[in-house]
Amino acid sequence: MIKRFAALATSVALTATAASAGGPVTPVMEAEPVAVAVALPAAAPSWTGGYLGGNLSFGDGEVTAEGFDGALAEPDGASAAIRGGYDWQFGQFVLGLGAEYNVGKYKSGLNGDLGGLDIGVEMKNTATVFGRVGYAVNDQFLAYGLLGHTRTKGNVFATDGESFFTEGRTLKGTTFGLGGEYRFTPRVSGYAEYNHTDFGSVPDTDGELKAKLGQIKLGANFRF
Repeated sequence: MIKRFAALATSVALTATAASAGGPVTPVMEAEPVAVAVALPAAAPSWTGGYLGGNLSFGDGEVTAEGFDGALAEPDGASAAIRGGYDWQFGQFVLGLGAEYNVGKYKSGLNGDLGGLDIGVEMKNTATVFGRVGYAVNDQFLAYGLLGHTRTKGNVFATDGESFFTEGRTLKGTTFGLGGEYRFTPRVSGYAEYNHTDFGSVPDTDGELKAKLGQIKLGANFRF
């Protein structure tokens, strides 16, 4: 009897101890870490790289003669040009080298009484090599200035209705320009630009004839 009572008391004591301890312990499962993809912001497009493109050019030239009041001739018109180059970007500043060839011509007649002669002047085969310095206003727009050297073929042609005469000179001068280029996509950009070229004295005229040319250009480039 005493043994049964002792066994019962021991059982009750163990049950009470387990209850006071919170009962049976449930095992805890650790969750495995889950990888979370974080979207990084896209890198801003750079102006560094080459480009190839073309433009429509609207030219307005002027030929002056010593002792002649006003312009002797004002060759003008619309033409087209191809252009290529390479840019380097340093922070917000861009440096570049390029070249352009105009495939058309600008032409006009001579002003004043020419004694019955039909005389015309033209500028054609205009080619320019240039350097430019720009400032990237934002990721898409570049404002720039350029300095270059331009050559063009200046021709004078005359006829009296029976005979025809033509003579040409190669004109060389310094070109200054201002422009802006807008990037539509990472590969395609468009630009607007104004150039002024001072050819100075026409060769073999003893400084009596001088020429200059202004051009407005609207173009597009493919960048690579």
